[in-house]
Amino acid sequence: MRVKYLVLLVFLAPAFILLPHLGNLDLLVVLSGSMQPLFNPGDMVVVERVDHSTVGVGDVIAFHPPDAKDRKTLVTHRVVDVITNGSRRYFQTKGDNNDDLDPFLVPSENVVGKAVFSVPYLGYLTRHNPDRTVKLAVYFLLVVVPGLVVLYSELSYLMRYSPKTERQEEKLKRWRSRTVEEVLPLRAVGIFVISLAVLTIMLHPLLETTTRGVTNTGTFPVLLLRKDVPDYVYLPPGETYAGDYELAVNSVLPVMWLVRAYEVNPFILESLNVIISLLLTLVTFPLWVREFPDIKSRVRRRHHGTLGI
Repeated sequence: MRVKYLVLLVFLAPAFILLPHLGNLDLLVVLSGSMQPLFNPGDMVVVERVDHSTVGVGDVIAFHPPDAKDRKTLVTHRVVDVITNGSRRYFQTKGDNNDDLDPFLVPSENVVGKAVFSVPYLGYLTRHNPDRTVKLAVYFLLVVVPGLVVLYSELSYLMRYSPKTERQEEKLKRWRSRTVEEVLPLRAVGIFVISLAVLTIMLHPLLETTTRGVTNTGTFPVLLLRKDVPDYVYLPPGETYAGDYELAVNSVLPVMWLVRAYEVNPFILESLNVIISLLLTLVTFPLWVREFPDIKSRVRRRHHGTLGI
């Protein structure tokens, strides 16, 4: 198998795994900062529809507030308590960035689902974006600029088009289809080692333990993962946390990605520098895979043609 197809398969594998669950997923746009830093205004949150009986303390749920004027209003907050009244269940919720609890109890039938993932800034492309300046900038960068690039490439191709050029391109395509690959292992190892060193430095937190707790002495904010609700503490540079935690990592990736990885298995975060380094090495395969014409097969075909085979 060619390396580029192997790389494509590695990156498409999660999509095939998630494919059976797509029918249970909804996309919501974050409009307020009540859940920062787990996700921020403009982020797109993926919500999985679940049975309310599976919801427990610590889950981040999307729900219809009891005092909302219509059923279109959704809030995504964390469950901090579950209250049972006879056969009915209610959830006390709170935003991670809010000081107070929500001033209502959420009936179980109002729960839409659990927040399972987030995509930063993707919500700025939707009509829910309240900032027109940001929305215009995002559309310009992601729609207008790529469109102009495609238009320019097509116009330049049409201006220099000729039957001779087309024949040359067809020959080039045939030549590329009859190539063999040579893997340069030293380059691949070099890319992996450099990536590993850089990511280890970026992800490794600089914490100083004092009588008052742990202080973040680095330049990146630190995420302290713990067995509590919420299961993380966001520690900006220079601040101190007096409490217990299980694992610390620099918050150089979206907070929800790190928290979800911790919830799945803490080992993922402990080896995150290795995992990302491997992915970066795969993505940069053109630097360590060389293609050249398959001369032997061409010579063999010519030889067979000469013999009349």
